[in-house]
Amino acid sequence: MLFDKSSARFAALAIAFVVLLPAGVLCQDPSGRPTDTKGKKSSTKKTKTEPGAVTIILTVLTEPPGSEVYLNGEQRGVTNSEGKVQFDKLALGHYSIEVRKEGYRSALRVFDAGTEAPTLVFRLEVKLDDSVKEFNSLVAAGKLVGPDTPNAFELVEKLSTSYPDRSEVAQLRTALATKLIETVTPLITQTATNYRAVTRDQMVHALDGATNALALRKDDVRIQAEAAYLRGVVALREWQVAGAASRAKSEGGGDANGSITGPAAARAEFENALKLDDSFAAARYQLGVVLLASGDAAGAEAALVKTSQQEPQWSSGHTALGSAYYAQGKFADAITAYQKAISVEAGNVAALAGLGLARVMKGEKGGSNDIERAIKLDHASALPHLNLAIVYSQSKSKKDWSRAEDEFKKAISMNTQNIEFQNSTAERLLAEVQKRKK
Repeated sequence: MLFDKSSARFAALAIAFVVLLPAGVLCQDPSGRPTDTKGKKSSTKKTKTEPGAVTIILTVLTEPPGSEVYLNGEQRGVTNSEGKVQFDKLALGHYSIEVRKEGYRSALRVFDAGTEAPTLVFRLEVKLDDSVKEFNSLVAAGKLVGPDTPNAFELVEKLSTSYPDRSEVAQLRTALATKLIETVTPLITQTATNYRAVTRDQMVHALDGATNALALRKDDVRIQAEAAYLRGVVALREWQVAGAASRAKSEGGGDANGSITGPAAARAEFENALKLDDSFAAARYQLGVVLLASGDAAGAEAALVKTSQQEPQWSSGHTALGSAYYAQGKFADAITAYQKAISVEAGNVAALAGLGLARVMKGEKGGSNDIERAIKLDHASALPHLNLAIVYSQSKSKKDWSRAEDEFKKAISMNTQNIEFQNSTAERLLAEVQKRKK
């Protein structure tokens, strides 16, 4: 059969198309999806992956290091030398975190674990139970302050430095300050009611106690007033016992360096105590005594009148008031004040001796007998001998002048510390009698 050229070309292309098809080529099913050679459909479905549980990392920081960490009551770790521990893969939920260490108070905190990684910080407080026991033991033994060591004050100061913000330390400071003042207050009263019986060492010891109490409770106004008062009585006693040399320095209110000494220093402290606490009767009493010693009898009278009103059962207050009246020549008022003192305290030798002298100066008979009674009541008191010497010195009889001379000398020799009166006053009166005798 004969073919034209176009037919031949078509046949060649058809043969080439068949040759190029691969033997395993897929065909389409009626739906248009490809099928394998066996007519099975191929799968296009993806496999699902299940999500994992959400967890967080918990970091715990502690001070001090080496603390045990408990999660929901179970011990789960110990912080390292830097005070850090981490817990990985902690499931979401509600947790209680407790930190413990021997010698420290444990700390507990709760939190809800969310999607963020938390950091919890714990600062443990040192247990002070042993320190409190030691404090109580020292107080019970009376070891409140030095020089003996250990003592309660030393312990509290150490704790205050180490744990300034702890409530237990604040309580110990208050307790010790109160204890110290308990020992100071009775002595303060005694310096006002029985001044002769209190030694300088006792005054200084009480001042130390008040100073220490003030260091523990700086804002306590009453303690401030009591410390000022005790500084005043110490200054007064030191001036009294110093003798003529100290008197020469202090008559102008200062020494060669300009420092306030003697009655001026004492007066400043008593006035300061009253500014802090106007109800402080002991300070007002001693202010009256100092004013009288300084020659301000009217000022002394004002202070001592108020003292007697505040403390009517203080025989010493009425006695000092009698002396203030006497110094102003108010002998009738002096007699009344001395009698009041004796009614409060029958054995008040200073009041009895003052009563006798005031009666003599007022012109009453029997005043000398009161003074003689005072001498018999207290053989150690120099004041009755001074008053008796003054009575004899007023006589016109030279024989009485000799008696006055003897009594002045006796009074001076008995008043070695110048506590009952200033020997300079007695020495001046003695010189006048001796001059009169010549």
